[in-house]
Amino acid sequence: MKGELEAVSCQLRNTHYHFNNMMLFYVLTLLLLSNIAASKSIINSLPGFDGSLPFVLETGYIGVGELEAVQLFYYFIESERSPEDDPLVLWLTGGPGCSALSGLVYEIGPLAVDYAKSSGGGQPVFALNPYSWTKIANIIFVDAPVGTGFSYSTTLEGYDVSDTLSAAQTCEFLRKWLVDHPEFLKNPLYVAGDSYSGIVAPIIVQKISEGNEVGHQPKMNLKVLDQL
Repeated sequence: MKGELEAVSCQLRNTHYHFNNMMLFYVLTLLLLSNIAASKSIINSLPGFDGSLPFVLETGYIGVGELEAVQLFYYFIESERSPEDDPLVLWLTGGPGCSALSGLVYEIGPLAVDYAKSSGGGQPVFALNPYSWTKIANIIFVDAPVGTGFSYSTTLEGYDVSDTLSAAQTCEFLRKWLVDHPEFLKNPLYVAGDSYSGIVAPIIVQKISEGNEVGHQPKMNLKVLDQL
């Protein structure tokens, strides 16, 4: 029993440590990105990573819904192999309400926490993730639903969002993003995510498919897993 309690205590300390590190990185990143709300920007450096980023990182907002009151924030990372040919992946995190930043630094993105160099309570130190999906794919990490991460609404009503409405807003976001990035229209498109996003992602795929069928523009080159 004592050993089990010690194991649980250790796990809780690690969880608390990871949470504190993530919150500090989140705040520092907020300060870095606070001046780009109205446009997309290329980010060349991030807190905790030594030197310039060796990959293309674009961040920005895209307005959706009535009067574009809902502003969805995204991180876009180009494939490190062949961005003009590699798949385009829309990545959703769980929760609902988990920041897309967690997907970027804790899951499939090109950065990972270097625990050997990170100290408890201090700024986390990041290293390159050798298993990043960006080795072979272009990835859009989006803060959805509204209220997640850096995404926000200019009205209180904008925060009243269901899974279905969030999926519709994310689909609108993706269409507008592709209008701004027409060079990726021909790339195979996949919608993926973890945890709770498994509820929302199929709705997004359905809306994309239905939009393609009725002629919504731009037409998305939607694929499914057995077409990889």
